[in-house]
Amino acid sequence: MNSVQQETPAEIKAKAEAWFLRQCAISAQALGSSWPRHREWVEAHLKQEIRERLIARGWRPKK
Repeated sequence: MNSVQQETPAEIKAKAEAWFLRQCAISAQALGSSWPRHREWVEAHLKQEIRERLIARGWRPKK
């Protein structure tokens, strides 16, 4: 029997937020002094990535 435990929405949200913050930190370090100029579009891209991953897991976006 497969005993895969389902994650709660709160757990998934916490993991998504942690991933987002890690990716922002990595991007800020990689871009250095250019980070402020690129921050807006990088964050928008990361948020879209999270949205697409959640949709792939069966979540439906709010309208």
